[in-house]
Amino acid sequence: MNKRQILLKQLENYDKKNLSHLSEEELTNIFNEINKERVLNFVAYNSGIKSTKVANIDEVEQKIKSEIANSQNFYDTFYQLLQKHAFNSIYDIALNVVDSKLVEKILFILEIKYREYQEILLEEIASRMELMPAEEAAGFISFIEQKREDVEFLKNILLELKDSEIGTNINKITNIKKYIISNFMPEDLEDEYKDFFAHSDDKKELILRLKNISNAYSKKQLNDMTKEDLIDILASIKQKEIEEKKDKEDYDKYLALFKKALYEDDTFSFNTIVMQVLEDISQDCLKNLKLTLKNEDPLFESKFQSAQKEWQKFK
Repeated sequence: MNKRQILLKQLENYDKKNLSHLSEEELTNIFNEINKERVLNFVAYNSGIKSTKVANIDEVEQKIKSEIANSQNFYDTFYQLLQKHAFNSIYDIALNVVDSKLVEKILFILEIKYREYQEILLEEIASRMELMPAEEAAGFISFIEQKREDVEFLKNILLELKDSEIGTNINKITNIKKYIISNFMPEDLEDEYKDFFAHSDDKKELILRLKNISNAYSKKQLNDMTKEDLIDILASIKQKEIEEKKDKEDYDKYLALFKKALYEDDTFSFNTIVMQVLEDISQDCLKNLKLTLKNEDPLFESKFQSAQKEWQKFK
């Protein structure tokens, strides 16, 4: 991919499309104009400044240009720049500064260092969770993982955690919360700390058992369930299996008995069987029996209803 192609791709990211007919110079001019309009997200976290005033943008941009242009080691240069400035800003400036022949290689190095810096930030944030209860830390780390692409957000979180007063307060609050829930609301523990319990051995075993017998639930649905939910579903499935087994046994048993009574034209036996099935079998099983036996004897339904009325009187 040459510089022109990279410019076109980057401009598409800024919702500037259908520009392939323009020259590289024209594309560069549009690109530079967009950058002048955008407020660069330079964040000086060590000084607690969340954004840089527009009046300082040119000055900071020139400083980044200078560091890239004079770099002897792009790996080190980009790592240092990423700690102070936003990835998109560095990317845009590098695209302008670097020679066309080297631009693809240099941007690839920037991407590598960006991914590396992401992991460093995530690891350092996780390391500062050690004083939190493990249940609280699991949820916080899960949330942070979802924000991994927002490196500026990660920088800000890490800065706050480095503040000893903020860190102490966070740890104090989370420990108190865990104490209250554990001692006074133990039934809410799993709901409150889903991310922690989602990775427990007990839950993993329950999920595996459910997956082995049913494909009705997605991975997300299973992870969102509590252990109690999983146990209830497994118990429900087991109960259904027991009921289905009994239905099959009842169907085979009473089908044979009804056929015998119909064949022998034994009204007493027939009525006795009706009383038994009304007491003993499920409605689904009874429905299937009736459907089958109607084909054996067109009068089966009327005979059954007559016997059922007698049973109701007797009952």
